[in-house]
Amino acid sequence: MTKRSWCAAALALVLASSAGVTTASAAVATTPDAASHSSTAKPQRDRPDLNGLRIKAVDGPAIYLVLDGRRHWIPNPGTYDNLFRDWNGVVSVLDIGNITEGSALSDGAFLGKSPDRPEVYLFSNGVKRWITSPAAMDKYYFAWNRIQNLPYEAVNFIPNGPSIS
Repeated sequence: MTKRSWCAAALALVLASSAGVTTASAAVATTPDAASHSSTAKPQRDRPDLNGLRIKAVDGPAIYLVLDGRRHWIPNPGTYDNLFRDWNGVVSVLDIGNITEGSALSDGAFLGKSPDRPEVYLFSNGVKRWITSPAAMDKYYFAWNRIQNLPYEAVNFIPNGPSIS
């Protein structure tokens, strides 16, 4: 694949993820549990102390990543598998509705880097988020063996989001 086609593919990914478009190869999505979307207002607050945890409601199937103190829905098993080592360590939480809900991760979110650079990024929602260290990779249980190599130009083209540490 040429650099031009890689850049075009990266652009398509950015546009699709920022518009909320799903990919045909994605697994069937499981909707977030009703507890996180009930009409009764629950006091929500950011929980940065939980950053890096993968959580779910005790009685619901939806899994979230706590990032920036907020729970971000992981839309399907394919996206989960793109990011994490395995399915071990998902924590059931009784008061999941009390944790501020952030935007869902993009369908197909992935880890990527340029082959000639050490920086690893989480690509989701039209931005790349630098994972600042190996300790941060481990804290979030991100999978080292699932990092995709992208051309430098494609990585450079995608806007930066907040760093993950």
